[in-house]
Amino acid sequence: MLLLVGFIIATLINVILSTLKSVITVKGGKVVASIVNAISYGFNTIVIKSISNVELWIAIVVTVAANLVGVYIALTIIKKFEKEKLWKITVSVASEDFDGLKKDLHAEHLHYIKYETNYDKYKVLDIFSNNKEESKKIKKLISNYKVKYTITENQGSL
Repeated sequence: MLLLVGFIIATLINVILSTLKSVITVKGGKVVASIVNAISYGFNTIVIKSISNVELWIAIVVTVAANLVGVYIALTIIKKFEKEKLWKITVSVASEDFDGLKKDLHAEHLHYIKYETNYDKYKVLDIFSNNKEESKKIKKLISNYKVKYTITENQGSL
Protein backbone atom coordinates (compact mmCIF):
# COMPACT_ATOMS: atom_id res chain seq x y z
CA MET A 1 0.00 0.00 0.00
CA LEU A 2 2.83 2.40 0.84
CA LEU A 3 4.35 1.66 -2.57
CA LEU A 4 1.06 2.59 -4.28
CA VAL A 5 0.73 5.86 -2.35
CA GLY A 6 4.34 6.72 -3.18
CA PHE A 7 3.72 5.95 -6.85
CA ILE A 8 0.59 8.15 -6.91
CA ILE A 9 2.41 11.08 -5.30
CA ALA A 10 5.48 10.66 -7.52
CA THR A 11 3.32 10.49 -10.66
CA LEU A 12 1.39 13.62 -9.69
CA ILE A 13 4.62 15.52 -8.99
CA ASN A 14 6.05 14.25 -12.27
CA VAL A 15 3.06 15.55 -14.24
CA ILE A 16 3.24 18.95 -12.53
CA LEU A 17 6.98 19.19 -13.21
CA SER A 18 6.55 18.08 -16.83
CA THR A 19 3.86 20.71 -17.43
CA LEU A 20 5.96 23.42 -15.79
CA LYS A 21 8.92 22.25 -17.88
CA SER A 22 6.96 22.59 -21.10
CA VAL A 23 5.69 26.09 -20.33
CA ILE A 24 9.00 27.36 -18.95
CA THR A 25 10.93 25.95 -21.91
CA VAL A 26 8.75 28.06 -24.22
CA LYS A 27 8.29 31.19 -22.10
CA GLY A 28 11.30 31.23 -19.79
CA GLY A 29 14.97 31.96 -20.10
CA LYS A 30 17.63 29.43 -21.08
CA VAL A 31 19.05 28.90 -17.59
CA VAL A 32 15.70 28.43 -15.85
CA ALA A 33 14.47 26.15 -18.65
CA SER A 34 17.63 24.03 -18.36
CA ILE A 35 17.25 23.67 -14.59
CA VAL A 36 13.55 22.79 -14.76
CA ASN A 37 14.21 20.27 -17.56
CA ALA A 38 16.96 18.61 -15.53
CA ILE A 39 14.74 18.35 -12.45
CA SER A 40 11.78 17.10 -14.47
CA TYR A 41 13.72 14.39 -16.31
CA GLY A 42 15.47 13.37 -13.11
CA PHE A 43 12.16 13.00 -11.30
CA ASN A 44 10.74 11.14 -14.30
CA THR A 45 13.42 8.50 -13.70
CA ILE A 46 11.99 7.90 -10.21
CA VAL A 47 8.53 7.33 -11.67
CA ILE A 48 9.83 5.00 -14.39
CA LYS A 49 11.79 3.01 -11.82
CA SER A 50 8.79 2.69 -9.48
CA ILE A 51 6.36 1.74 -12.27
CA SER A 52 8.00 -1.67 -12.52
CA ASN A 53 6.64 -2.51 -9.05
CA VAL A 54 3.03 -1.57 -9.86
CA GLU A 55 0.48 -3.48 -11.92
CA LEU A 56 -0.11 -2.11 -15.43
CA TRP A 57 -3.79 -1.23 -14.93
CA ILE A 58 -2.97 0.67 -11.74
CA ALA A 59 -0.16 2.54 -13.51
CA ILE A 60 -2.55 3.54 -16.31
CA VAL A 61 -5.32 4.72 -13.97
CA VAL A 62 -2.87 6.65 -11.79
CA THR A 63 -1.20 8.23 -14.84
CA VAL A 64 -4.51 9.37 -16.35
CA ALA A 65 -5.78 10.74 -13.02
CA ALA A 66 -2.44 12.44 -12.29
CA ASN A 67 -2.52 14.13 -15.70
CA LEU A 68 -6.06 15.40 -15.20
CA VAL A 69 -5.19 16.88 -11.82
CA GLY A 70 -1.49 17.67 -12.29
CA VAL A 71 -1.77 19.73 -15.48
CA TYR A 72 -4.56 21.78 -13.90
CA ILE A 73 -2.45 22.40 -10.78
CA ALA A 74 0.66 23.33 -12.79
CA LEU A 75 -1.20 25.79 -15.04
CA THR A 76 -2.88 27.33 -11.99
CA ILE A 77 0.54 27.82 -10.38
CA ILE A 78 1.90 29.44 -13.54
CA LYS A 79 -1.13 31.74 -13.77
CA LYS A 80 -0.58 32.91 -10.16
CA PHE A 81 3.02 33.90 -10.87
CA GLU A 82 2.46 35.52 -14.27
CA LYS A 83 3.08 39.23 -14.40
CA GLU A 84 0.38 41.48 -15.72
CA LYS A 85 1.05 42.44 -19.32
CA LEU A 86 0.34 45.54 -21.32
CA TRP A 87 -2.14 44.84 -24.10
CA LYS A 88 -2.91 47.09 -27.04
CA ILE A 89 -6.34 46.81 -28.61
CA THR A 90 -6.44 48.52 -32.01
CA VAL A 91 -10.04 49.44 -32.73
CA SER A 92 -11.66 50.57 -35.97
CA VAL A 93 -14.94 52.23 -35.05
CA ALA A 94 -17.59 53.82 -37.26
CA SER A 95 -17.10 57.60 -37.29
CA GLU A 96 -20.59 58.22 -35.89
CA ASP A 97 -19.78 56.04 -32.85
CA PHE A 98 -16.32 57.47 -32.19
CA ASP A 99 -17.31 60.28 -29.80
CA GLY A 100 -19.48 57.93 -27.76
CA LEU A 101 -16.67 55.41 -27.45
CA LYS A 102 -14.22 58.14 -26.45
CA LYS A 103 -16.64 59.38 -23.79
CA ASP A 104 -17.05 55.84 -22.42
CA LEU A 105 -13.27 55.32 -22.33
CA HIS A 106 -12.80 58.57 -20.41
CA ALA A 107 -15.54 57.62 -17.95
CA GLU A 108 -13.72 54.35 -17.20
CA HIS A 109 -10.30 56.08 -17.01
CA LEU A 110 -8.95 53.96 -19.87
CA HIS A 111 -6.04 55.23 -21.94
CA TYR A 112 -6.00 55.38 -25.71
CA ILE A 113 -4.32 56.99 -28.70
CA LYS A 114 -6.39 58.33 -31.60
CA TYR A 115 -4.96 58.08 -35.10
CA GLU A 116 -5.58 60.58 -37.87
CA THR A 117 -6.85 58.89 -41.01
CA ASN A 118 -8.10 60.17 -44.32
CA TYR A 119 -10.93 57.64 -44.30
CA ASP A 120 -14.14 59.33 -43.14
CA LYS A 121 -16.17 56.18 -42.56
CA TYR A 122 -14.01 54.83 -39.68
CA LYS A 123 -11.79 56.18 -36.91
CA VAL A 124 -8.90 54.19 -35.46
CA LEU A 125 -7.55 54.16 -31.93
CA ASP A 126 -5.33 52.05 -29.71
CA ILE A 127 -6.74 51.29 -26.28
CA PHE A 128 -4.30 50.11 -23.61
CA SER A 129 -5.03 47.52 -20.95
CA ASN A 130 -2.68 46.99 -18.03
CA ASN A 131 -4.60 44.19 -16.33
CA LYS A 132 -7.55 41.81 -16.55
CA GLU A 133 -9.98 44.26 -14.95
CA GLU A 134 -9.24 46.88 -17.60
CA SER A 135 -9.54 44.26 -20.34
CA LYS A 136 -13.01 43.31 -19.09
CA LYS A 137 -14.07 46.98 -19.11
CA ILE A 138 -12.74 47.46 -22.63
CA LYS A 139 -14.46 44.32 -23.91
CA LYS A 140 -17.75 45.48 -22.41
CA LEU A 141 -17.40 49.00 -23.83
CA ILE A 142 -16.50 48.05 -27.37
CA SER A 143 -19.29 45.47 -27.51
CA ASN A 144 -21.70 48.45 -27.45
CA TYR A 145 -20.37 49.66 -30.81
CA LYS A 146 -19.81 48.33 -34.31
CA VAL A 147 -16.07 47.83 -34.14
CA LYS A 148 -13.39 45.61 -35.56
CA TYR A 149 -10.33 45.13 -33.40
CA THR A 150 -7.03 43.35 -33.02
CA ILE A 151 -5.25 42.62 -29.76
CA THR A 152 -1.49 42.70 -29.37
CA GLU A 153 0.66 41.87 -26.36
CA ASN A 154 3.40 44.45 -25.89
CA GLN A 155 6.48 42.35 -25.17
CA GLY A 156 9.22 44.88 -25.70
CA SER A 157 11.69 45.86 -23.03
CA LEU A 158 14.54 48.33 -22.95
